[in-house]
Amino acid sequence: MSQPGAKTLGRTRITRLAFVSAIALLGTWLSAVSTPTTQSASAVSVCSATGVNNTSNYETDTIYQVLTDRFADGNTANNNPYGKANSFDATHTDINRYFGGDWAGLSQKMPYLAGMGISAVWISPPYNSLDDAYLENSNYYNAYHGYWAKDYFVPDEHWGSWGDFDALVANAHANGIKVVIDFAPNHTNHTDNVENGALYRAGTLVGRYNNDTLGLFHHLGNRAGDQTSTYDYQFRALANLADLSTENSLVQQHLLDAIDVWLSHGIDGIRNDATLHQSDAFRTVLADHVNAGSRPVEHFGEFFIGSPDPKYDEYRTSPERTGIDILDFELSNSARETFGSFSQNMLDLKAVVERTNTDYTYENNAITWLDSHDKSRLASIQANRGIFHAALAFHLTTRGTPVVYYGTEQYLPGANGDAGRVWMNSFDTTTTAYKLIGALADLRKANPALAYGTTTFRWANADVLVYERTFYDHTVLVAINRSGTTYPITGLQTVLPQGVYSDYLGGLSSGNAITVGATGAVTPFDLGPSEVGVWEFRDTSPAGPHIGAVGPTQGRAGNLVTVDGEGFGSTQGTVRFGTTAAAVQCWSPDQIKVVVPAVVPGDVDVTVTTSASTSNGYRYTVVTGEQVQVVFHVNGATTVPGENVYVVGNVQELGGWDPAKPFEAMLNPAYPDWFLPVSVPAGQALKFMFVKRDGARKVIWESGVNRTFTAPTSGVADTPAYTWRP
Repeated sequence: MSQPGAKTLGRTRITRLAFVSAIALLGTWLSAVSTPTTQSASAVSVCSATGVNNTSNYETDTIYQVLTDRFADGNTANNNPYGKANSFDATHTDINRYFGGDWAGLSQKMPYLAGMGISAVWISPPYNSLDDAYLENSNYYNAYHGYWAKDYFVPDEHWGSWGDFDALVANAHANGIKVVIDFAPNHTNHTDNVENGALYRAGTLVGRYNNDTLGLFHHLGNRAGDQTSTYDYQFRALANLADLSTENSLVQQHLLDAIDVWLSHGIDGIRNDATLHQSDAFRTVLADHVNAGSRPVEHFGEFFIGSPDPKYDEYRTSPERTGIDILDFELSNSARETFGSFSQNMLDLKAVVERTNTDYTYENNAITWLDSHDKSRLASIQANRGIFHAALAFHLTTRGTPVVYYGTEQYLPGANGDAGRVWMNSFDTTTTAYKLIGALADLRKANPALAYGTTTFRWANADVLVYERTFYDHTVLVAINRSGTTYPITGLQTVLPQGVYSDYLGGLSSGNAITVGATGAVTPFDLGPSEVGVWEFRDTSPAGPHIGAVGPTQGRAGNLVTVDGEGFGSTQGTVRFGTTAAAVQCWSPDQIKVVVPAVVPGDVDVTVTTSASTSNGYRYTVVTGEQVQVVFHVNGATTVPGENVYVVGNVQELGGWDPAKPFEAMLNPAYPDWFLPVSVPAGQALKFMFVKRDGARKVIWESGVNRTFTAPTSGVADTPAYTWRP
């Protein structure tokens, strides 16, 4: 059976061989990196693939998103720490004021989350945000959500102290729950409030938006609705929030240092806010920095799109370009319309799953959701509880790691994003939604088919989906009816072994047992209104080795990588990146940790070899070295409609001289002058050329010899403003 996870993509042949000698390039690169020290089998420890020990791969997890201020009040002393007017509302009715939730309260609720099968909690941005209420159109707004950053280096007093945060992490870990923080490096606070976008470092002012002598911010004002270019999204502001210039070495280092502080306090993951508005170069540098640490963590970003969206290709390919996974807007938008507004049907949803499974390189790494802090809550757009539960069942059994927004299990309402940010007024463990989430979250941990499997649709119409998740000999079969009509399910085939299968949910959503014959034919049965049936098989003696996940999926030689799957055995075998063996840090039957070896940069297949056999391959991208930013400039490059300018060069980050590879076109706000921040290996002697490329991939190279530039050893550097050579 082929690998049901990341796909191996074909390599595009180098078309300008005169520019580079592959042998010379390999020799130069290998001399620039250190080869990891190999370890003897006796020195290798045993890995643990359970609980919070696995911070790189989240496929077996169910994440719970919490707006800290709206969840639980464990310490009333921090409800209004500065005694500000227009700040705190003890009645929990004014949606724009603080409600008093904090880390102490969240910590007390860890048993509630663990009882629901939650294994990761995603919290609001934890650092200090704007303290004064922001006044706009005679209304006061507070930073209860945490997205109006002021000081990335200290906790926000409304949530608690460092001691409170450390206690939260410790208590979460004691309950087998990882902690993910929201991190918003795109902007600080409003330019038209008392702080004027101010950026602080551990209490010391670094600068403000006005009189910005250090060049900390972009100064182009808000992006208008008709300004839809990549340049507009990355260099203009959101809602008067001071847009950070991540092309500034000072700003980039400030943000890298800030995330290091939170990593040092034991966080297990990062949700990166507004990645659509950040350059690929900065995101790649940030991901590279996190991945090179001693404890890499899951990192996913909010690349906000609608459906359909002209930015879809940029969105879907973002993970392989930057090393940061995506929040799955494409699938989530479709699921909400299918089960909520009914503006799509189950056949539409099926088509989206099939298309994205092909389009995404790492479809099981995508982070899916039904409710969020920016959308109307599902309970407000779908009042029928049966259909609501059917939506949850789909969400918890489809591919990708599911996020449960706080209060979804309590049917909290909310007509739009802000109105959905209500107080968590119930912690009832007897609701059907709570039980359903708990059961399916447990199944995700127990059956690799949900975590790592492929999806095959077995039966479908406008109201019903029957699909199968399979990972080698593990299977989960799911039948969901979103309607009030009973449908006879006939002609259904499955890979479940012959036998009788009880509904895994125990009838929680009216599911019943099914009978599977010797040829995989399922005895016809009726699927009633809003009925959900889940049937599963686990192979208790998997042949293996089978790789289900590799994380992170991008990094450099010397980085730590976690390989999850099954059938690795208790005796150490070999993990290879391409044909090169990696140093093993720990080895267990279902998890291995290794150090990325020195190999030629680019896409390689990770494989595990034991005495039994060699596993499936899993795609991993090796970058050339530590990543820094270089801003390339070329002037006077005129183009025809459909044509753009790209930079191509001698390192894999510049396409390895293949003009078809660079995804990002250079930016041209002052046409015909162009520029582009690009992540490249630190200290590397770069050779490059500028090319013009149209939508049909027709390429025009500039004339002359290779251009040269040496990348900085850290930070950001600008090339000279070159002139296009016709």
